[in-house]
Amino acid sequence: MLSSMVKYLLSTAAVALVLPAWAQLPAPNTQGVSAGHHIFSTRDLDATNHFWSTLGGEPAALGPLKLIKFPGVLFLVRKGEPSGGTEGSTIDAIGFRVRNLKESLQKWEAGGIKLASPATSKEAWLAGPDGVKVYVTEEKKLATPIACAELRMAVPHPEEAAAWYARYFGAAPVKHGKQTLGDIPGAQILFVKSPGEVAGTKGRAFDRIGLEVQNLEEAVKRLDGSGAKIDGAIRKASNMALSVAILTDPWGTYIEISQGLAAVK
Repeated sequence: MLSSMVKYLLSTAAVALVLPAWAQLPAPNTQGVSAGHHIFSTRDLDATNHFWSTLGGEPAALGPLKLIKFPGVLFLVRKGEPSGGTEGSTIDAIGFRVRNLKESLQKWEAGGIKLASPATSKEAWLAGPDGVKVYVTEEKKLATPIACAELRMAVPHPEEAAAWYARYFGAAPVKHGKQTLGDIPGAQILFVKSPGEVAGTKGRAFDRIGLEVQNLEEAVKRLDGSGAKIDGAIRKASNMALSVAILTDPWGTYIEISQGLAAVK
């Protein structure tokens, strides 16, 4: 019998687009970790799927599980009643890079995506679904038209969070000016200092981070005693080769670690 978590995965609606030839997930780091599938909750499934597909996402599937993919990372969108957007939570925003920002903005405007504030020549903030903050920067040498670049994590002590993700997920620390990034293949985490108290992500529009691991049992054992709260045992879907474990990091970020997304088509 599938867990309730897996049941909602199976009930997610598909986005009817043509599958491209992008690789699904990047090679893992030295701890066997790469970006997995970030999970969103939305009141309007069609509108949210339209936003991500217009932005440049493409459909993918693992058995009956329907996903949206950007180079190196997967999104899962499910219908729900999110308690809030990203602002005020530990995941403050999600960032993308594009090869040509001007052309991308023209395409997005034609598809109904609105700016959250006036764009500059190098950066734009978009009005994402259900209050998800999305920003886009230009990188002319980008190998693909668009790629998910980073998650912006707002926490009281960024250096502590960066060290925790480096220790338990192999997020190699990279300094970017005064800021610290944790480099996980497929999606970096930009650690910034929160202006005040922040809420966890569970139940919000950006509900959880997804990380794919090569050995889920070993990953869960490694996290035992890390300060994270592990939510139950490893869960396995009976009709597809996917196993997941759920946890909350010490700052309130909901995380789903998985094994099996490499088989996504």
